[in-house]
Amino acid sequence: MSNNKLHAIGIMSGTSLDGIDVSYVSSDGKRTFKHKCSSLFKFRNVTRESLNSLVNNFAKNKISISSISKCEDLVSKDYVNAIKKFVKSNKIRKVDLIALHGQTIFHSSKVKSSIQLCNSSYIAEKTNSIVVTDFRQNDLLNGGEGAPLVPIFHKLLINKLKLKKPCSFINIGGISNISILDNRGRLIAYDVGPGMCLLDQFVFFKKKQPYDNNGIYSSRGKINKNILKQLLKNKFFKKNPPKSLDRNYFLFNSVLKINFYDACATLSAFTAHAIINELKKIDNKKIVLSGGGTKNKFILNLIKESFGKRVVLIDEIYGNAKFIESQAFAFLGIRSVKKLPLSYPGTTGVKNPITGGKITKLPIL
Repeated sequence: MSNNKLHAIGIMSGTSLDGIDVSYVSSDGKRTFKHKCSSLFKFRNVTRESLNSLVNNFAKNKISISSISKCEDLVSKDYVNAIKKFVKSNKIRKVDLIALHGQTIFHSSKVKSSIQLCNSSYIAEKTNSIVVTDFRQNDLLNGGEGAPLVPIFHKLLINKLKLKKPCSFINIGGISNISILDNRGRLIAYDVGPGMCLLDQFVFFKKKQPYDNNGIYSSRGKINKNILKQLLKNKFFKKNPPKSLDRNYFLFNSVLKINFYDACATLSAFTAHAIINELKKIDNKKIVLSGGGTKNKFILNLIKESFGKRVVLIDEIYGNAKFIESQAFAFLGIRSVKKLPLSYPGTTGVKNPITGGKITKLPIL
């Protein structure tokens, strides 16, 4: 089992709620890895609205079991529809497992809790597959932060793309995280600050639009230096890694009284400077940027101004960059069924390298 390749579908839906990324890969869970195809499927409006209100209610401590349960049903149905459409449209014949991150509605390493919505039994039954879910729990139970989990895949990509080390891989999703691979092949990873969650929430609050498209609003504004300085004083930045963030940790209250465009510019600058300050501590030969935040030209330019030619976008060096995380979870799913480690002392602070994931198999009748 240990060296043979498995064919896996990986699924990721991020905190930005923009939809369901689905990827099909083959890998031995170690060095060989081949991406075959990927697609994005939108959530139904009813699912998205339900998720949005659930996440907001979590922040206000107004949560009911029935609202979680209703939301999980909606999300799981959308996952199943996405998988079926994906398999059919790509004429996929062989699926050894489906690796499903689930939709995060709460993550706190402090209370050792991470909640991802997905009904694995329902999905296994409807897709007739082995389903691997709940990737964070084992790490949390063993003293880890439960995040970030993708660094082992970043390491695979850095080696596969033959990038010069030390190399930092920055993923700007809802939250920004960093994976650092040094000259000796040691891997260190942690969350560095807000990704797009703050700006997305603010733009939705003000304009009922899901995000600042290409950073156009941010580009029209001026950064409020005083507010930015205050935001960067948050105690999270003084904390030593390993460390992880929930998307509700930072709030956009501080920019509510200033001009809309200036507020966008300031929140974008906050995301960029949290990353810049972290990168300044590392002697990088290469800095790879990935995730939805790279579409925000304002953030991108601030990072490029600081590090010049060392900065490269994952899209420029890897053909299927938009689906990095769904590919990563397919890879993690394969590692999970092969009982290979998913997290390490240097990535989540767990005491020893450990595997994770809950494997749901169909009953043999």
